[in-house]
Amino acid sequence: METSDIIQIIATSITGGIAVITGITAIISVIIAVKSLKLTQKSIEDANKPVVVCYLDMVDVGFYHRYFVIKNFGKTPAKIINISFENLQNKIGRNNLGSLKGTLIAPNQKFVISIDNDYDNKENLTVTIIYEDSNKNQFDEVFILNPNFSKDISFTRSSLSSLSKEANELRNMYHSNAKNNL
Repeated sequence: METSDIIQIIATSITGGIAVITGITAIISVIIAVKSLKLTQKSIEDANKPVVVCYLDMVDVGFYHRYFVIKNFGKTPAKIINISFENLQNKIGRNNLGSLKGTLIAPNQKFVISIDNDYDNKENLTVTIIYEDSNKNQFDEVFILNPNFSKDISFTRSSLSSLSKEANELRNMYHSNAKNNL
C-alpha cells in the first residue's frame, strides 16, 4: 500500500467521522429544540390558565364579618363544573352553592358569599372545586379552610369626646379602611 492510499483512507475516515459527528449533533439539536418547544408551550399554557381559589376572608368596618370567596386569579376564564363541601353547616350562602355550577368566572372575578355571624363550626371546612378552561382541560382543587381563622383577632375603636357620634364613626371607618390597605 502506498502513501497516497494511506492518506486517502485516513481522509475518508476523517470525513466519515466528521459526518457521523455532524449527524449526531443535528439529532441532539433537534431533540433539544423539540424539548424547548414543549417546555415553552407548557409555560405559556401554565401562565395563561385559570387559577380558581377558594378562601375565607374578613372585612373590618368597626366589626368583623367573614366571607367565603371563590376567585379566579388566572389570566383566562374558567367554567365551574362542580363545587362540594365537607363539614359545612347551613350558614354559608345557600348551603351548597349549587347555582355556581356551570357558571363562568372571568379573570380577577370573585364570588363573595357571606358567612352568618353565628356560624360556629369548629372543624375545618373542605371545599372541592372542579373547573375547566376554554380548551376543556379540567382542574380539580381541594382547599382546607379554617372557619375560626378570625376568632382571636380583635379590633380597636376609639372615640373622642370632642367629636360627634357620626364623626367618631366616620373616623373609625377611615381607620379600618387604612388598616385594610397595609
